[in-house]
Amino acid sequence: MKHEDLPERWKNKIVEYLRGRGEVERNKLSAYDFFPNQILEIKFEDESYVEFRYPLLINAPEFNEVGVFTEHCGYHIFNMGGTYINMKSTLDE
Repeated sequence: MKHEDLPERWKNKIVEYLRGRGEVERNKLSAYDFFPNQILEIKFEDESYVEFRYPLLINAPEFNEVGVFTEHCGYHIFNMGGTYINMKSTLDE
């Protein structure tokens, strides 16, 4: 999904994230917000999994969700229940 497709609670969460990083002018993510040396693995209780390269991960325990934001593969929201999340560095490969 794109920024425009996000539920309002997640648009607000992105603004909160940006304000926490001192970004007072922007309300949307930009290319500078993604991490070039990171890989995110998410494994689900049915043993399926997904891997994202260069993501931004925002935890939202108040929603029982995690947001995964990528520059080229869109924005994704996952329920935290039954998921295992592992962020690793591409420098370790």
